Amino acid sequence: MGKLSALIMLLWLLPATAAADNLQCIAHPKRQQACPHLLYRAAQLPDMAKAEIVCICVTDFEPLLTPPRNETEQVQANMTRRQYAVIFGAKLQAVLDILQRKN
Repeated sequence: MGKLSALIMLLWLLPATAAADNLQCIAHPKRQQACPHLLYRAAQLPDMAKAEIVCICVTDFEPLLTPPRNETEQVQANMTRRQYAVIFGAKLQAVLDILQRKN
């Protein structure tokens, strides 16, 4: 009975892992190494017709998630946010909402 349940579990998980392998993660385009902190969530981003599994590289969005401690960091955070708005467009706020658990 143990082998049968293991086989059923493997067959059940196979489509999910295949889908995750084909999934394009939302990450900074200059990223050259594997992302150390990936997050998978079911969400509907502005360019999607329906909710799907979304992969996000959390590490790339950390500068926008940590509150600035002083005026210099505030200026840097504003510049980073503007750069990310150009790169990710309408997706940016949706991604930040997911990462801040607002979605």
